[in-house]
Amino acid sequence: MSEHDAFSARRGALPRALDVAVLAALLLLSLLGLQAAYGGIQFLVTGATGLLVGTLIALAGARWRWGILPITGASIGAHLLLGSAFAAPDAALWHVVPSLGSLRELLVMPVTAWKSMLTVAAPVGAADGVLGVAWMSMLLLGVLGMSLVLRTAHYVAAWTVPFVMLLVSIVFGTAEPVWPMTRGILFAVLSLAWLTWRFESARIASARSTIISDSARPGSWSNPVLRRRVLGGALILALACGGTLGAQVLLDPPAGSARTALRDSMVPPFDPSREVSPLNEFRGYLKDQRETTLFTVTGAEGGDWMRLATLDSYDLQSFSVAGGEDASSPSGAFLRTATGVDLHKASPQARTATITVGAYEGVWLPTFGARTNRVDELAPTDGTLRSSLYLNGASQTAVDAAGLRDGDSYVLSYEPDPVHDPEDQRSWRFSDEALPPVEGLPAEVEQVAKDAIGDAPDDYAKMENLTSTIRSTGSFSHGIDEDEALSRSGHGIARLSAMLTTTNSFDRERVDEIPQGRIGDQEQYAALTALLARSVGIPARVVVGFRVPEGTQDAATVTGNDVTAWVEVHFEGIGWVRFDPTPEDDQTPTQPEKKKVEKPQPQVAQPPPPPAEPPSLPPGATSEDNPDPPEEDPGASVWVVYAAAGASPLLLLALALGAIALAKSRRRTHRRLRGGPAQRIDGAWQELLDLRTDLGRVPDARATRRELAAAVDAELPEAGFTALAERADRGVFGPEDLSDDAVQEYWDQTAQSRRALLLAVPWHRRLRARFSLRSFRRRRALARETRDPARARSARRHRSEEDR
Repeated sequence: MSEHDAFSARRGALPRALDVAVLAALLLLSLLGLQAAYGGIQFLVTGATGLLVGTLIALAGARWRWGILPITGASIGAHLLLGSAFAAPDAALWHVVPSLGSLRELLVMPVTAWKSMLTVAAPVGAADGVLGVAWMSMLLLGVLGMSLVLRTAHYVAAWTVPFVMLLVSIVFGTAEPVWPMTRGILFAVLSLAWLTWRFESARIASARSTIISDSARPGSWSNPVLRRRVLGGALILALACGGTLGAQVLLDPPAGSARTALRDSMVPPFDPSREVSPLNEFRGYLKDQRETTLFTVTGAEGGDWMRLATLDSYDLQSFSVAGGEDASSPSGAFLRTATGVDLHKASPQARTATITVGAYEGVWLPTFGARTNRVDELAPTDGTLRSSLYLNGASQTAVDAAGLRDGDSYVLSYEPDPVHDPEDQRSWRFSDEALPPVEGLPAEVEQVAKDAIGDAPDDYAKMENLTSTIRSTGSFSHGIDEDEALSRSGHGIARLSAMLTTTNSFDRERVDEIPQGRIGDQEQYAALTALLARSVGIPARVVVGFRVPEGTQDAATVTGNDVTAWVEVHFEGIGWVRFDPTPEDDQTPTQPEKKKVEKPQPQVAQPPPPPAEPPSLPPGATSEDNPDPPEEDPGASVWVVYAAAGASPLLLLALALGAIALAKSRRRTHRRLRGGPAQRIDGAWQELLDLRTDLGRVPDARATRRELAAAVDAELPEAGFTALAERADRGVFGPEDLSDDAVQEYWDQTAQSRRALLLAVPWHRRLRARFSLRSFRRRRALARETRDPARARSARRHRSEEDR
């Protein structure tokens, strides 16, 4: 037996119990460093249980002299048997009994738990397997540390095990320290006392101790030398602890110094740029879902502002949701967020609202107030929100990456928007928030903003003057109903530039004309005000959302008619403050009187449009193209069989090509003759996109018509896509339908563009495009993009790799 084994065998039960207790205390002190990352105490219960199980395995191994394989097997068995209740309770039956889901989560936990711990925003709670970090770390380190301290004399090696747990708490924790002074002092005192005791015990046991007395045994408390050393050491430790506490102010890092954690450098997995801007869908709520129940809200008051998304990036076409990799930037970052945990400590003014999803479809999760404190999901979400919730703390925009569904419900705890004293507002100053820059604005935008602000005495008054000027000089109109003035949808730079003048000019008889003057709804006024403010250095952004209807009690029904948009401006030390620049809905323009015609001329009936040309089918596709078969020669029957067998692949190929050509012809005819004018206009545009797809240039499903047209015209100007895109937008989104003659003229123009596209490629590519199936796959991809954007993007990447 070696010297270390002999020493370990001679140690009694009480010293071993003391070794186990000290090592367990050091491991628990290290585990506490994860409190800010987890939140609550469930992680502490999980970690302590893992440590207890690991200690029992180490005791059994020491008792029966297990080798590394039995100890490893016992650790894996304990992980699978007890892990469901402590590491994966959400997937277990009744949160305790192992199930197939919890076992599957435990099997992948050693690989996925570490990533989830870093990518979910703190506090991470208990969802998505994040408890596995505390469970597995304490289980494995408990087995290792207790085995070392129970079976060997390498107590220093056992003492380093808690440092591994301390490193885990640093790597997977947050930049916020958890009781650093208290934990540090306790860790140091326990370590020094235990190491000293173990060292002296080893010296005494090996008969090499210098603590010798004639009247007492070396290890006895009656030995005066031992008493002096113990008391002196305790006094030195007490003085050191007192000095450390007194110098805490000097030891703390300077105020404002940056602390970083590994989770702060992780790239957020949700990219808002892949989603359609919710402001682009503003007019659609009013046109298609005006009376449709989108949400049912309980706990909110009438008139409350319900945020859908915050938009602070503008590319001259639309405002969109920003959010990069830096959560501390003005645009913030979308971070995985746990449900059922306190994200912030609620104030006495905190409120709670329950939101149930109706006909709304999208990823943007409605929120209230200035800060979200907590999100709790309710049935029947089946836990999807738990694993797909993202929150941008800077913009207070929440996302369910899996998409909200009818019947989903969640409880939102939030801080309401503060009420400010008007006298204090006069001392506010604009902050220097570096929002995404806006380039290419017309020069007159800044001049209009300066004229509207005037000689305001303070920053708040500047924004008040700008808002009141826009509100008082504008007219309100959605441009949808017959009795409303013409008002185009959208908030591109052309649409907003037309609103820089206060003189309204519009003609309902000319659908193609862009109305001039300050006329629009919340979409245009919020976007215009934000641009005017940004042009003079005011940090402004657009928010799209809904207003809870006034006069509602208990459960409020939010419909498409409640959609709205507003502007927020950031003030130093105050935060984001809301401004509403939209005129009242009764502030409408007066339609100019039409000139009276003295002698109206009788209308002459126009000839009907020429019928669509019948599809040209390849030879062999119809029975008329096949000649009458000759009379069968009995003597040549064998050769006929051979010839038919040899020609059958060619016949099958011809039938397949004919079927493709017939399907495309029927699709073109259906688009040209079926549906209303808007559908037929869009059908002509889709024919152009299908031809581009068949030629090998698949258009971006997220791009607008004008963006696609700009890309095509850059390559082939003679195709004239830009003019066609503009006419398609007017025909589809205009307040009135175009005439049949206008629709027919548009189809003729797209036919010319189709010919230009075909003439720009070699003959073999034209032939290949005629029988290509890519355009059919594009239509299915668009449907998949609507149902499952992530799956559709993966399919596009797979097809691109196949094409290469």
